[in-house]
Amino acid sequence: MDAPTEEACVERGQPKLEELRKLAQGKTTLLAQTHDYPDPDTIASALGLGWLMGELFGIETTIGYGGIIGRAENKAMIKVLGIKMRRTNTGDFKKYDLLALLDTQPEVGNHCVPMDRTPDIVFDHHFPRELEGPIPEFHDVGGEYGATSTKVVELIMASGLEPPTNIATALFYGVKSDTLNLAREASPADVAAYLYLFPRADNRLLAEIEHPQVPLDYFRVLGKAITRGRIYGTMIVSDLGEVYTPDLCAEVADRMLQVEGVNHALVAGWFEEALFLSLRTRSRAKNAGRILHSLVTKFTDGTAGGHGPMAGARIPMAGRSQRSRADIRRKIVQKVVAAFGQDYKHYSRMVNPSDSDHSMTPPPPKEPVEEKKPKPEKNGKVDSQRPAKKNGRPKEPAPAEARPEQ
Repeated sequence: MDAPTEEACVERGQPKLEELRKLAQGKTTLLAQTHDYPDPDTIASALGLGWLMGELFGIETTIGYGGIIGRAENKAMIKVLGIKMRRTNTGDFKKYDLLALLDTQPEVGNHCVPMDRTPDIVFDHHFPRELEGPIPEFHDVGGEYGATSTKVVELIMASGLEPPTNIATALFYGVKSDTLNLAREASPADVAAYLYLFPRADNRLLAEIEHPQVPLDYFRVLGKAITRGRIYGTMIVSDLGEVYTPDLCAEVADRMLQVEGVNHALVAGWFEEALFLSLRTRSRAKNAGRILHSLVTKFTDGTAGGHGPMAGARIPMAGRSQRSRADIRRKIVQKVVAAFGQDYKHYSRMVNPSDSDHSMTPPPPKEPVEEKKPKPEKNGKVDSQRPAKKNGRPKEPAPAEARPEQ
């Protein structure tokens, strides 16, 4: 990896700023649209772009999303940093002078922008898609970036403006979370953005975001993930059933990859008449995004995307019978398992059914222990709690060296 430099980021950002300046002429409002189930990278990108457009061009920005914000860390990020977001619908896209897509692309299917509304601005670090419709006027997609937030940071560097603490903290968390603290697909640009943001971010606020309280249902989902988990060689597959937020599929997939000896993880979950899939891999020889996208689009009418080590998919299931849903899920899982060189017919369970014991009985001792029975008193009753009395006072126990051998 080449040495990261702030100068290189500024050099890349300056011509992009000039493009945005031309696009912003005569405009006053911007809708910065994230994907439907926004993560820290897309939230931070939208926040950073909106702040920059306001400072440079006087444009007022609204951050929109189409689904839900379910993961505890994402909710904490919005609350702690005071980020304002609103759910958007089809009619909203005509109300704004400019429309930007952050961390997603047109025709991908993980956002609610209608097909007949071409975005004016697109920022995304995932690999570019071939578009059937018009290409947006400003189209910054792909490249050597591990996070979309890094693209926005380059613009801020090039502008010479000093970002407020909440903006810097959000963008830092966006880069940190999407690159796994620079350990996953981080480029020199990501490292430069990280180093630029680190002294400007508030670590106390960051700690609140990264360690929030979570609902009890979260642990119930983790329990299901483990009891339903199947191990195919070096791959884990688990079906969470119905989930309260599809974000959990991605979170559980990340956790499954922590299992010793596991290099790939596929997690499925059901939410609002759709099957959600999250795929993770440690292999540099496999591209999770391309694998999942090719299989989902080949065998279903769903959508999928991602990049090297991680990918996600959404497959609509409304109107399908339970058998049809099961067949689609099984086919996709079989194909993904095979794509990673594993045998679908041979697997072991993460836990044995006998281990799913809900009783609170303590385990037996490793070596036999003889139970000591208390001696009965003269009246025939047993009192193991009260020491024997002598002359009306409790009898003191004999010193250890004076006690008879047992």
